[in-house]
Amino acid sequence: MRSQPNPAPPDTRARLSLVLLLYFLGIIITITLAPFRFVMPERIRVLYSGEWFDVVANVLLFLPLGFLYPLTRTDAPETSPLRVLAFGALLSGAIELTQLFEPDRFTSTMDVATNAIGAALGAVLARSVTRRIRVNARFVGRLSLEIPLVGLIYVLIPLLLVASFLAKGDYLRMLALLPLGLMGARLFSSVQRHHFGPNGLAGSTAMILAASGWMILGSFPVALRYPLGGVALVGAVALVTWYETSRQPASPPDRRFESEALGSAAPYLVTYLLMVILLPLSAGVGPWHFEMALTGPRNDVDAQMLQLLEPVATSTVLGWILAEARGRRELPFSRIAGRVAMECACLALVIEASRGMQRGVGASGVQFMLIVLAGVFGAGMYHNQRAHVRWILAHRPEDHSARDAMTGSARLQPAAADNSPIRLP
Repeated sequence: MRSQPNPAPPDTRARLSLVLLLYFLGIIITITLAPFRFVMPERIRVLYSGEWFDVVANVLLFLPLGFLYPLTRTDAPETSPLRVLAFGALLSGAIELTQLFEPDRFTSTMDVATNAIGAALGAVLARSVTRRIRVNARFVGRLSLEIPLVGLIYVLIPLLLVASFLAKGDYLRMLALLPLGLMGARLFSSVQRHHFGPNGLAGSTAMILAASGWMILGSFPVALRYPLGGVALVGAVALVTWYETSRQPASPPDRRFESEALGSAAPYLVTYLLMVILLPLSAGVGPWHFEMALTGPRNDVDAQMLQLLEPVATSTVLGWILAEARGRRELPFSRIAGRVAMECACLALVIEASRGMQRGVGASGVQFMLIVLAGVFGAGMYHNQRAHVRWILAHRPEDHSARDAMTGSARLQPAAADNSPIRLP
């Protein structure tokens, strides 16, 4: 009896990549178009040049979009960088045209060019990664189990980015970036020690470079303006990644290492939250104040929007972690969403209680609701990730290790050469 060929992959990877792409895009649009106050311009103002900071920042800002865009394509997974260059140019052009109608913004042709180049570089990086990760079906089954942690690393980038924009020379705020960087270092190290390293896909040096590049991508607003601070942050991430990936594991590599990895990374997120909540109170405490609308510095809308984005991005990360911590229990998303919403509501209460005592800020009912919704959104992204993992495992019937990975009964076996590609979402 002839075996049936594996069906074509569904759109689970493309759907997850699209959700991540839209999440990044939402952060970028908020940063570039706030305060969203549009009026007809009295005259057209277009800039044709820019400072070096703007040039580098615009390239790095669109690099994640260019990386994710090819992965959203089910018909052409290895999208040409030229096509992504056009996508980046059209997207950036739309943003710059919209800025014509904002009195506090300037439209720049240089921004369009540098954003497009950043998107094209992201596509080149995506093509390099997807061509390198070519393994046999057995390894695909094992590798799929760690993909959620890789997705969490992606979701941390917008939080790092917003926190970096908020630092603005405040050294205590810059210090708050360190626990986020160390959290990423622990995740990178866990992935390398338990899967990439044992299967010969990436060595310690490659993972150190990946973690360093990830930190640069997330903290470039600080790194470009304060090079010594940026070097210190990236160096700390590289050092921790080197230490964690170079030491010998106490036990054989574990395919079900997510819980241990999240447990070791969670204290860094808690440390970051405590710093964000408590540091503003060091400037003084005022009478508790609450408004239903957004609160914050009325004369600095950019800062107001960034202060909104920070807890929203944090809650998104937390929602992903809370959902992943329950991932093995195979609960339906409706049950997970309710529990994550309640847990993120507790976080929102603490954040808004702190903001209510900050001078010139105040608690916000709208922000409370957005924090809760962001947590549910993060949990939804994880469940999209898990759906992709399930498909990979379900359609590898010839691979015993893929099935055993769900039960933990198989031992790690060396992978033979094969041409089946797997693409990180």
